[in-house]
Amino acid sequence: MLALERQKQITEMVERDKSVKVIDLSKMFDVTEETIRRDLEKIEKMGILKRTYGGAVFINNAVKDTEDTPFSMRVKENINSKQKIAIAVANLLSNGEVVMLDPSTTCLEIAKNLGNDKRLTVITNSISILSELSAYEELNVVSTGGTLRKRSLSLIGPTAKENINNYYADKAVISCKGVDLEKGVMDANELEVEIKKAMIGCAREIVLAVDSTKMHKISTHKLIELAKVDYIVTDEKLTLEWKQFCDENNIKQIICD
Repeated sequence: MLALERQKQITEMVERDKSVKVIDLSKMFDVTEETIRRDLEKIEKMGILKRTYGGAVFINNAVKDTEDTPFSMRVKENINSKQKIAIAVANLLSNGEVVMLDPSTTCLEIAKNLGNDKRLTVITNSISILSELSAYEELNVVSTGGTLRKRSLSLIGPTAKENINNYYADKAVISCKGVDLEKGVMDANELEVEIKKAMIGCAREIVLAVDSTKMHKISTHKLIELAKVDYIVTDEKLTLEWKQFCDENNIKQIICD
């Protein structure tokens, strides 16, 4: 049997049974355990499973997220986690700072938690955030301009990108569809990614505000290497592997559990 065919069958098994053991696969395919470990390593790089001692387990949320869910639906998802993250991120922002907020539902929750005492300049391409912040007299709110993308209620395109590049920000707060130690921070829509990349390029510090359902999840477009992030703000304790990665790359971790 060819290696690719064997790996295909192993993938089907781990998706069906949720876990596999090296010793069992070795006997089943009549190959060495080392060969099976190499197979598992290759499948792991595809984001389908996670190797463990003596085998591997299926990562339930590892399937690529290519669906660009409408904003009206996303705003209701994991709302408790987003609210916890929002409070923590709002506390990171200091008076006098220039802050970029992406058009994610997490950043909308952050906008709702800024409070009347914050004196910030907020730059965003989110129609929802612009509307939310219109009542805050102490905030200087700047729209990127651009073409309205109705599905995400965001402003995109060359005008938005060009205008963002004219600013400097102390912090860019971004969320995403998925984040992985090897593949980095990812999102589903190419046009949205271009705007977020522009925000990242203009900011001194990058704050990744992401709930735990996005961890170990991959999407279609790479946004940034995880090592380039300055803060991770999330709602569940990081695994030892993630914590070590963050420590090694000087990424500050804020856990809102």
